[in-house]
Amino acid sequence: MEGDRLGEPARFHLKDLANGRSANIQDAQLSIFPGVTEEGALKAYVFGEGLVAPAQIDLPIPEERMVEGLCTGDAGTMGLMRIAYWTISNNLVLRTGILSEDNGEMKWREEATTEAGFPIKSCVFAYDTLVASPRAFATAALTRGETSALLSIEDGGPLQFSTDLGMTTSEVAVRDGITVTAPDAPTAVTANGIVPAGGFPGGVVVVAGETTEGTHQVVFIDPSAVTLKD
Repeated sequence: MEGDRLGEPARFHLKDLANGRSANIQDAQLSIFPGVTEEGALKAYVFGEGLVAPAQIDLPIPEERMVEGLCTGDAGTMGLMRIAYWTISNNLVLRTGILSEDNGEMKWREEATTEAGFPIKSCVFAYDTLVASPRAFATAALTRGETSALLSIEDGGPLQFSTDLGMTTSEVAVRDGITVTAPDAPTAVTANGIVPAGGFPGGVVVVAGETTEGTHQVVFIDPSAVTLKD
């Protein structure tokens, strides 16, 4: 896949960044990515029309403790997105809520507090189910129709695949492309079961990692063998 750079890199120091959502705010089409700074503060990073580089904005989430990580999900008609996060001082609990917008102002409505029962390393929304992991440092949901799968990466390991909300997993064998080599030990993953355009009829999985020594790439993977198997 060929691409053109849309803006300049931002020099923010982050330790976690969640999936973003596109929204029309005050007649501007924007993409909003919640993230956690190295100091543990919750922020959002906005990119869109008229912005040369992503801009950092504050999130209206009243969290005084240092945040360790977060994930996002669909909020439907209730808001821009659903956010779940956990803190350094209490990594056994996920706090969830809905981020919305009203006349250009961000609003936060807390929903629930969920006990995980183990130290959380990552979380992901699979449809309406919030799943936390004590092992995987990166997770993503691949959903299309009745297909609901979780993708995960553990330290130094390959991409893994689960159809039972992480109870059992299997390694994913990713074939290299004609000119693209997939990383053996990816460091990040995201997925989308429905792509509105392009050559990915079954959705797309995106992984990042080191493909050769000192060379880091983002690789697009066709998951049609799973999402279009019927």
